[in-house]
Amino acid sequence: MTSNTKMTVYLSMWHRLLRCVLMRSSCKPASIALHVALYALCIGIAGWGTMANAISQEADKLYPKSGSTQTGKIVEMTPDNVVMEIRGNKQNFPSSDILRIVYEGEPAQFSRAKEQAATEQWDQALESLKRVDPKSIERPEVKNDLLFYQGLVLGQLALQGQGDAAAATARLLEFARANAKTSFHFYQLSEILGMLAVSLGENEKAATYFGAMSKSPVAETMLQGRYLMGSALLTQGKPAEAKKAFSDAIAASADSVAAKKYQKLSKVAINRCDILDGKTPAAIESLRKMVEEGDATDSQLFSAIYNALGLAHQKEGKNQEAILDFLHTDLLFQSETDMHAEALYYLSQLFATIGEPQRAADAKSRLQSLYSNSTWAKK
Repeated sequence: MTSNTKMTVYLSMWHRLLRCVLMRSSCKPASIALHVALYALCIGIAGWGTMANAISQEADKLYPKSGSTQTGKIVEMTPDNVVMEIRGNKQNFPSSDILRIVYEGEPAQFSRAKEQAATEQWDQALESLKRVDPKSIERPEVKNDLLFYQGLVLGQLALQGQGDAAAATARLLEFARANAKTSFHFYQLSEILGMLAVSLGENEKAATYFGAMSKSPVAETMLQGRYLMGSALLTQGKPAEAKKAFSDAIAASADSVAAKKYQKLSKVAINRCDILDGKTPAAIESLRKMVEEGDATDSQLFSAIYNALGLAHQKEGKNQEAILDFLHTDLLFQSETDMHAEALYYLSQLFATIGEPQRAADAKSRLQSLYSNSTWAKK
């Protein structure tokens, strides 16, 4: 018997009992209270628990990245917007502003997994997802959302060297085939598929996925897509095409701090293109200026700057200076996994050139143990 059926039976019994009690004009309030208490004991705690559970899941909940939680009914969804009906009024929410959506009737462990994923607790999210029984889910939106989160969590763990990138990609593509054009996860889906493609050495596919992000109407997502697409093109050995993607990002209009950061990252990437073209002195000067003017607490930006400086100094044959540059990333910006993996790769080579084979071996060992799925570990 489903929870809704049980509720119907319990309420019907309750109404019949209450009617019988109230029809007895001789019954005093105390007697009525006694009948009510006895009835509560008859249906048992499980019945009351079912009623409480039904009440707690009476509507969809939309959690924005900032502001209060919205409660209502999701009535429409696209890659760019979610429409929720709240007390009879339809309201639009940009997908870029949504942290997560909890649907009416979804399993509690699934809701927990979404909360853990929102704070990047990928190991814990995976354990919560394992406790979700897909057969218990009836609502199509919840079934589809489960498929996405399974792929997302597996993908993030694979990028950390703790899973199978190909298997995660397959799960995400299964979701994409049916839901990509009707899901607010579209741009997040494109990003994780692109990152997985990079880890698998499929940079052409990565550029395509990131290219989808570059078409977003939201400046931050659009600029992130252009930066990532340019990076994938650069890895393919297409510096001219990469430079155009980076230049387009820099030329675009950007108001938010997050959007402007991708413009700064694109500027670093253009300097990397110049280094490949042999314009190292100008690139070094530009990168050093960015260090002087930038915020050193921005680990993503500064790890990119120091890695680019390391490449420039290595190309000039200044291996000691290159080592110092890559050590900045190794010691200060380990949280930036992509840049940290790259730094370890070059340190494993550079230490050997200055007669420190043990430190070279240590860098290589850490690269293999921390980022076994990374393209840097497979070089």
